[in-house]
Parts: sequence; structure tokens; C-alpha cells
Amino acid sequence: MKNVNISKTQALMLGITSITVTGHLLIIPVIIGYAGRDSWISLLLAIIPAILIGVTVALLSQRYPGCTMVEYSQLILGKWLGKLVVIIFLIYFLHEASLSIRGFGEFYTAAVTPRTPIFVYLIAILMLAVYAVRCGLEVIVRTNQVILVSLIPIGILASILTHKDKDYHNFLPILEDSIRPTLDGTMTLLSVYSSIFVLSMIFSFVKDTKQLKRYSVITMLILIIMFIGPVTGVVAIYGEERAQGLYFPTFLILRDIQMGALQRLDILGILLWSLGSFAKVTLFLYALALGLAQLFKVEDHKILVIPIAALLSIVSIINSEDLIGIYRFLTDYYPYYATFIGFILPLVLLIISQFRKPGAKLEGRNNDV
Repeated sequence: MKNVNISKTQALMLGITSITVTGHLLIIPVIIGYAGRDSWISLLLAIIPAILIGVTVALLSQRYPGCTMVEYSQLILGKWLGKLVVIIFLIYFLHEASLSIRGFGEFYTAAVTPRTPIFVYLIAILMLAVYAVRCGLEVIVRTNQVILVSLIPIGILASILTHKDKDYHNFLPILEDSIRPTLDGTMTLLSVYSSIFVLSMIFSFVKDTKQLKRYSVITMLILIIMFIGPVTGVVAIYGEERAQGLYFPTFLILRDIQMGALQRLDILGILLWSLGSFAKVTLFLYALALGLAQLFKVEDHKILVIPIAALLSIVSIINSEDLIGIYRFLTDYYPYYATFIGFILPLVLLIISQFRKPGAKLEGRNNDV
């Protein structure tokens, strides 16, 4: 077995890619559905809690260096209660990955190739993710670096090209419908930011965790910035009423861009969500495989990758009958359960850990990544 070390930047770039893709593809319509023209206020209100989420994950990893979430949960809570909490986290990872896979498939069948069965896209992205995970963590982080560097210019280009079409009067009046819808939008943002807890399975391989808290704060601020354009741009271009009826608003913005001979840039949106969805599914598939291997003392986590991928394909299909059902779940349930598991539970772990003596790294840890 070999020890693999990655940098803080590489680990946090994985979090940026996975959160940005899910947020832009599936969560922004939910935020706008709640807060409408006040979505930008929801984003501002999410800054402090988002930073707290990043700090919580970083502090847990710093307090238990070299340990994954599976390991330090048992050190903090004891063997049996710790295992129960680990199972809850792993189920959360499973469902988060299945939502991304289903969202990817629904995007293609609804906006790109309606006649192609959705199962084709689910199998395609899972096959690629399985191959990447079996190649190891170093391959995953290096591939993600290339993907993220490719995605950022697309977002900047879209923001620049659509600036002339934006009417910021669409944001007036402010808080006309009270602050409750705005707070609901903030809760939805926190739910997607909470998924950065998946990095608790990655930080144990970071070479130096001394400044991990600072890097995590910077990462969460970058994520806030990366949501400003998509959240405000949709309302500024289409107005509140139309924006609240769109399923893939950021993709429509790219499709509607017209600047001389430069038209129909929806291919950039397809590229953005294809690469980003692949990065997220790969990250969560890796976390699931490693987590289950550590929980059940399996020596090589790679033998679990294909069975987990098969399970993900099934869960992705049974998540909901259609896209409307998925958005109903994301609106009514996801903000609360995801925030509780991805933010509140880790925060409870951190608080309890303050009363526990930091433990040494567990024996038998799987290092073959």
C-alpha cells in the first residue's frame, strides 16, 4: 500500500467544483423560487454561516490529523454511537451523489437530447467516475484542477457577455414580501454549502493542515463570489416572475447570448455541467468507497467502487419520477435535512471534541488510495 499526500489547495478545489456545479444546476432555481428578487440578500446572509461550515470541517481535521470522518467520529462519540453517526454521514453522501447524477441526466434529457433515455447518461457518468476512483486520489485531484481552471473562464465570459442585458431595476422593491422568503433562500444556500463536509474524507491526506482553517475560510468566500453572478444575473435578465419558472436558468442565459456572430453558447453550459458533474460524482464515490472500507475494515476500498456505483444508479432512478418531483424535494425537504447532517452534526462533533482528549490515528487505516 502507498501513502498519498495532496495539498490543501487541491483538496479545497474539489469542494469548490462539487458545490458550484450542484448549486448552479439544481439549487439556484430553488433559491430564486423562494427569495425572488431578494436572492442576493439570501446570498449575503449566508456568508457568516458558510464560513462557519468551512471552519468546522477544517477544525475537526486539524484536531484529529490523519483521521477521516469515519475515524474521528468514533474517537469523539465512542465506537457504537460513532458508527451510527458515520452511517448517517455515508447515507448523506450516497444521496447527495445520487441527486447530482440524476440532475445531470435530467439536464441532458430536458435541455439537450430529449429522446435519449436518461439511464444512458447515468451509466456514462458513473463509468467515468468508477474509472477515476480506481485510478486513485492523486488522479482525481489533478483532473479536478484542470476542470476547475476550465470552468472559471466560462463563468466570467458569461457574466461579461450578458451584462448589457441586465436590468437591475428588477431587484426593486427590496423585501416587499417580508424577510421570511429571503431566509428560506439562505437556508437553501447553506444546504448546498454543507456538502463540503465530504472533504472530511479527503483532509486526512493533506500534507500540512496548519493553515487549513484559513484556506477553508477563503474557499467559502470564493464559493459565495461564484454564486453572485448566477443568482443575480437570472433575475436581472429575465425578471422575478419569469426567473421563478425556469428549471435551468444559468444554461438558458448561455443559450440566449447574442453578440454579433457570437451566438448560442449553450455548448459551454453543456461542457461546464458535464465536467463539473463528473468531478462531484467522482469525489462522493471516492468518499463512499473509502468510508465504507474503513467502517467495515475492508483492506482495499477499490473493490467496493463498482457495487457502490451500481447502488448509486438505482438510487438515482428512484429519487423521483421526474424533474418536477426532484425540485419539489429540493424545495420542501433538502434545505433542512442537508443542513442538519452536513453542518449541525459536524458542529456537534466539534463541540463534543473540545471535551475529549485528541486521540491518535486509528490503526488499520486504509492508505491505498
